Amino acid sequence: MRLESALNTSREGLSAHGQAIAVVGDNIANASTPGFKRGRAEFRDIMGEIPDSSNSEVVSGSGDGVSIGRTRQNFETGALDITGRALDVALTGNGFFLVGDVENPLFTRMGTFQVSTDGFLTTSAGLPVLGYQGADTTTLTSIDMNKVNIEAQATTNLQLFGNIDGTQINATPPPAGSSFKEITTAASFVASQGIFDSLGQRHDVTMCFFKGAGNQWTVQSYVNGSDTGAGVDVPVLVGQATLAFNPVGRIDEANAAAAAINGTINWANGAAASPITIDLKSFTQYAGGSLVTNAFQDGRGGGEISSYEFDTNGGIYAILDTGERAQVGSLPVAIFQNVDGLERSGSSVYSRTIDTGEMQLGTPGRGARGGLKGAALESSNVDIANQFVDLVIYQRGYQANSQVLSAASEILKGTIAMIR
Repeated sequence: MRLESALNTSREGLSAHGQAIAVVGDNIANASTPGFKRGRAEFRDIMGEIPDSSNSEVVSGSGDGVSIGRTRQNFETGALDITGRALDVALTGNGFFLVGDVENPLFTRMGTFQVSTDGFLTTSAGLPVLGYQGADTTTLTSIDMNKVNIEAQATTNLQLFGNIDGTQINATPPPAGSSFKEITTAASFVASQGIFDSLGQRHDVTMCFFKGAGNQWTVQSYVNGSDTGAGVDVPVLVGQATLAFNPVGRIDEANAAAAAINGTINWANGAAASPITIDLKSFTQYAGGSLVTNAFQDGRGGGEISSYEFDTNGGIYAILDTGERAQVGSLPVAIFQNVDGLERSGSSVYSRTIDTGEMQLGTPGRGARGGLKGAALESSNVDIANQFVDLVIYQRGYQANSQVLSAASEILKGTIAMIR
């Protein structure tokens, strides 16, 4: 290596450390940008000229400075920031949202979504958010937030989950014509659940559980006569079921059919008659209290969209002014064989390269994919304290290279002066 090579070496050192300082500056500037992933400047050495017989002054194996090989993004998950805004959504693990064009999507961790003037879900930069419309999970498309069935739907299937206390004493259903008070007083356990008619009006159906001999229970369901025209507070029987539990407190498959109440309710408000099945086969009989733990039904009341929400599995739901919710669509999450192959494209989005490998779409929270958290955002993963440490190191490197440049320059000036 000749003396003048020190000028080039120090110049490359100045350039590389200057670029590294710029990366730190970019990180610090985006410390408050949701979903931002910090960059890291990766240095690599530059080899000098290859020695040969005509250039005896080159030292074998000597270097010619340093350069920045690439700026690598660190995709470590940032902290969760609860915002309370319905259209904010955070990824709590690996993966990316898909945005932009269906044929060539971009990817982002920033979940500051909004509804555009034409009703589609977009990013804050206006890029369409890609997902599935309605219950479909095969066709990737832009999501129309207004394309949702907000019409009333009558309840035809109601499934209840819970436990009834096996230590209860035996109880006998009162005779036909008994009042609600007589029926509920005689019952071992009483539970009530709301259902909907074809007009979207909500009605209560009351289930009365009566313990019989052994592990058998009789369940009768009633609606109020004021809903059917039979008279206020007159119990109208919908149907009856038998729950036969095995010695470990569960209903065997052979007895599952008898554990369902089937009936038809004729409403007095002009709604269509409601055939309904109330499924009770998931109940258990353990000591320790009687309660309903969960309920699912296929009915809903009509209404207007008042808000939206995301669930942990990617579902997007419209919240109606009646308190009901209807599914708009769902968000898939993309993961890659090599996440380092993603290329930063600005506006907090990334694009694929040949190095990313195959894109794998799937449901949030399954496999290696992170789940979703609605009304929250992922914070930037920039640690400002660590960035200032890096800044000092790069600053010292920049200053040292400038000293080398000055020293080499002074020596060359002196050498030229001697020649003259």
